[in-house]
Amino acid sequence: MESVGYCAVLKCCADRGCTSDFSGKLQTRKRGNSMKNLYEMEGKVAIVTGGAHGIGFAYAKGYLEHGAKVAICDVNQAYIDEAKEKLMEYGDSLLAGKVDVTDEAQIHTFVEQVLAAFGQIDVLVNNAGVLIRKFPEEMDGKDWDFVMDINVKGTFLFSVEVGKWFIAQKRRGKIINISSQTGLRAADRRLAYCTSKAAIIQFTRTLASEWGKYGINVNAIAPGYIKTDMNKDLRSDEKVYQSMKDEIPMGDFGLPEDIVGTLIYLSSEASDYITGQVIFTDGGLVTK
Repeated sequence: MESVGYCAVLKCCADRGCTSDFSGKLQTRKRGNSMKNLYEMEGKVAIVTGGAHGIGFAYAKGYLEHGAKVAICDVNQAYIDEAKEKLMEYGDSLLAGKVDVTDEAQIHTFVEQVLAAFGQIDVLVNNAGVLIRKFPEEMDGKDWDFVMDINVKGTFLFSVEVGKWFIAQKRRGKIINISSQTGLRAADRRLAYCTSKAAIIQFTRTLASEWGKYGINVNAIAPGYIKTDMNKDLRSDEKVYQSMKDEIPMGDFGLPEDIVGTLIYLSSEASDYITGQVIFTDGGLVTK
């Protein structure tokens, strides 16, 4: 696939009500759509890291169902192949690639491929993440680096790659980071994971402060207990599962699809004046 590079000349996103001034001025933010169309995603282009399974797959599916063009990446080729087959049922504007989010060269190549395929980027969702369950005294430096590199460094590298393109093109954009309720609440045997998700909260706030002047919205979603493969082992123990459900005011784990509404809100014109925020989609878990 031939890459168009960062010098691609892009069409203005007219349905968002933006204007483009090629003399070097940032696109003007103004309300162009009627209130009933605030959540319109038709024609937008979204990148979802870790988008081939779990919550990331639900994000990709949700975008396609809302008319967006979607580029997913994952480190697992088997997941990618399976996801592509399933996602094509919801829309054919799909690009998928194998990417290690800790590798700057791979990220750059993937972003170039997205631009070549779709001509623009509107939203980046930094969803790729891993979890290691060990007591602190059982961990070593490799365990720590594995979690922090993917959850934090990967978010940083992808944000900078896409953000530089937004800035160079004088184009408004959205970056959505995935934190967790464990960014605020302690959890046993998850020291690195909790630390990484707390880091994402402050990363989101600081980047929002830095890049607001460029018209880039940076926000985060913090899911609670969501039924995914990451916690399948815990849910297989009925006593443990029930004790976890008892922590949740709404009484049960959420489904990946429960996060999609928040995702579309933060991706759409409805959130154009929202930045630096963390939305906890957790059934009330952080109230405990």
